[in-house]
Amino acid sequence: MTEEIAEIRSVRPWTEINSPNRFEQFSGAKEMLDFLAQMRRISEKPVGTKIVAGNEAQLESYVQAMHQTGIVPDFITVDGSEGGSGATYYELAASVGLPTFTVIPMLDDLLRKYGIRNQTYIIASGKLLTPDKIAMALALGADLINIARGFMMSVGCIMAEVCHTNRCPVGVATTDPKLQKALSIDEKKYRVCNYLLSLREGLFEMAAVMGIDSPTKFSRKHIEWNGRFKEAMHQHV
Repeated sequence: MTEEIAEIRSVRPWTEINSPNRFEQFSGAKEMLDFLAQMRRISEKPVGTKIVAGNEAQLESYVQAMHQTGIVPDFITVDGSEGGSGATYYELAASVGLPTFTVIPMLDDLLRKYGIRNQTYIIASGKLLTPDKIAMALALGADLINIARGFMMSVGCIMAEVCHTNRCPVGVATTDPKLQKALSIDEKKYRVCNYLLSLREGLFEMAAVMGIDSPTKFSRKHIEWNGRFKEAMHQHV
């Protein structure tokens, strides 16, 4: 813990500490929503949650709590088992939780069931690196897309999976001034821009193939949404 980080976290500098894997402020869905409402009042900003769903019953209890309390997040980010951080254990990053494409329609249906779909946005996340994956997420019910891995790779990430050590060899995930020199902003900014433009172009091409003029008009009618497809999604768990 450097002096700067130690001051922010109110701990002794130059020591190693573990980050807690639980929130002290709440232990259930309703308490979390109360905390969310408090954050919203204090910040006067939109506040949402990020979830990895374990099963449908768990997800429904969360949506049911929104309906009962009247507290609905401004956005709900769905991160599936495909996602993960280079700073966590492999088995957690690769295996825990339902796949993104399984949870998006599940959450979309539950929000509609409880009459609160128009009060929030669904943001999809989890290895959505290419236009076809983005189009699928939008068609299944997502309103927006989060991309971390794609932009990290375009800026130079080599997936060394040492983010938690502060020793990223390419200068992407480090606060070490010497290692940061490996990241050339003047060069990488063009790579990031090209990646974004290519994504946008590819997504509009996907929309054109479907006969629509905007990716915002993707819906389930644009995919083969039948019992066999749903079963295959769940078998992916």
